Amino acid sequence: MIPEGLLMKVTTPLIDSLVSNIIKPKLEKFAETCSLKYDELLIPRGEHFQEYLHRTYKKYSILNTLVFKNEQRLLNELYIPLTISKTDHSGAKETEIEIDKYPSDLVKTYNKILITDTAGMGKSTLTKRLFIDVIENGHGIPVFIEMRRLRKERPILHEIQEQINSLTKDFNPQLLLEFIKTGGFVFFLDGYDEISLDERSAVTANIQDFISKASNNIFFLTSRPEQALASFGDFQIFSINSLTKKEAYELLRRYDKQGSTSKQLIDELRTGQYDMINEFLKNPLLVSLLFAAFDYKHTIPLKKHIFYRQVYDAYFDSHDLSKGDSFIHEKHSHLDIDDFERILRFVGFRCLRYQQIEFEKDVLLDIINEAKNFCPDLEFNSSDFFEDILSTVPLFCRDGQYYKWVHKSLQEYFAAQFIYKDSKKDQDAILSAMYNSENLDRYINLLDLYYDIDNWGFQKNIILPLCKSYIEYFEENEFSSDILQKEDIENRIGFLFMHEVCIVNSLGVDDDSNIFEYAQKQFQKYFHNTINLISFHNNNNNFCAIHSEDPKRKLFPLLKKRIPHLFNTTSIPRLQNTKISIPDDSVLCINLHTGEHTKQMYIDINFYLTIRASGDICSLSYQMCKEKVDHISNILRSKEETSILVAGL
Repeated sequence: MIPEGLLMKVTTPLIDSLVSNIIKPKLEKFAETCSLKYDELLIPRGEHFQEYLHRTYKKYSILNTLVFKNEQRLLNELYIPLTISKTDHSGAKETEIEIDKYPSDLVKTYNKILITDTAGMGKSTLTKRLFIDVIENGHGIPVFIEMRRLRKERPILHEIQEQINSLTKDFNPQLLLEFIKTGGFVFFLDGYDEISLDERSAVTANIQDFISKASNNIFFLTSRPEQALASFGDFQIFSINSLTKKEAYELLRRYDKQGSTSKQLIDELRTGQYDMINEFLKNPLLVSLLFAAFDYKHTIPLKKHIFYRQVYDAYFDSHDLSKGDSFIHEKHSHLDIDDFERILRFVGFRCLRYQQIEFEKDVLLDIINEAKNFCPDLEFNSSDFFEDILSTVPLFCRDGQYYKWVHKSLQEYFAAQFIYKDSKKDQDAILSAMYNSENLDRYINLLDLYYDIDNWGFQKNIILPLCKSYIEYFEENEFSSDILQKEDIENRIGFLFMHEVCIVNSLGVDDDSNIFEYAQKQFQKYFHNTINLISFHNNNNNFCAIHSEDPKRKLFPLLKKRIPHLFNTTSIPRLQNTKISIPDDSVLCINLHTGEHTKQMYIDINFYLTIRASGDICSLSYQMCKEKVDHISNILRSKEETSILVAGL
């Protein structure tokens, strides 16, 4: 446990300086401007912010990580400076910045920054590091919003007021908003992807309204990739660079303070026997899981789901080899390791259905009771299991009145295991429902885990229907041309599969926000799908390209990583800036034949089709899809024949 007194002794002068030098003068000027009496009326005061900053500095400067179970560590002890980057239209990195402190120069250029990346890349940790640095160095008035807390009946201003307002003092929320409008705040909106699906539309509208009213401030927004992020078209998109090996090794050393466990693990990794897991060393979460798994068994797991299982085993046994502690704590529920996992699998899947990772105590107890009913052969008390997941097997932690998984990916691991081990005849239906879901992007990390857990189930329910769809689309749209090369035509088919694009003339539109609004209106005249990306091209053409993708395309990066031969080896088409004529107030909807009258025009159109927020270009291979369908179909026939043989016994 980190001594609270020592932490406060260090931070109090920093917070006092921020309040005295920045916040109080702004408040006094605001009161004077509004002709209000600063001490008498219900407006925010310096002590509101002082109490808030002390509380949140303490909260976000301490990490509860998967590695240390109940042990707390200072964020600054473990944080490895991450690098964020912004890509250009070709996918090349045009801006890179190492986040070892608040990026003052970056926010002078961009005051709205979206940091989006996959599970475990350190989005929340990076955001907390920025929040701490704003306090320590007086860069502004920081406000940290955990977006999973937002609801239709709990809008963002209500959340801000509740955080800043102490228990004994009150103030007018409208005056708080007016004060925010004066500028000088730095808002950290963490975890857009954790907003409940039922609430997302209302919450998104509320956030956009707030940002519009409070535009004279700095905004950082973080999320896993989500289609709905297209709503924040005026934010500049950054991703987090993968860790280098040097950074991964340094992170491992920090986990045991340069101790023997990290040294032994790094020595093993350097032997060259484990090159197959190099990909895991690029992700901070997986590096932490690797340490936890190795610390428990001193073996290196070769697949991601085995990481999670070894981490679970270590949590259940609740001992740390690096400390020489072999005592296994008794469980309140008296369940053994396998039965305990059965309950966790159900809880993980039920949380997936809720699309939440944190709950009030009564709701979480209700979920545990449902799990108990699902496993009628197990006898235990739900409140005892609740105590176990907080203390003896600490996969949940308390955050105020809420209880949450220590990391969302753990919940996804147990949910994936439930689908494989417990859903029985519903397994295919569950996977097919995920595949066909409008919110497929929320299941990508789970499906990545499931690929290893049950590869046959993944192939049958995910890969087979996708490949069949592409084969059908390709055969319906293939054509020949005397002008165009076959490769360019096949690329066009691949780029337009589950993908709609139109080009809109952007001349005469005043600024970026107006262009974004104008582009949305023009697109909706022709398509009814969600816009995923709008790219602006102020070159020879002065237009914007508007993209709408079927959610199933979100599988492409995962499949390209797992089954690379399923995709064409496509290079980015070379752009020659051929003049594309689009009349004012007109829309060019790109189809298979757009630009086919000249080879270079066709290639240029293909270039605009390849633009992605991630910079990734994915085009399925028709031939490889056919081979994959034949392979899976043969296995299905073989299994049917085996079933016939069994039926006769």
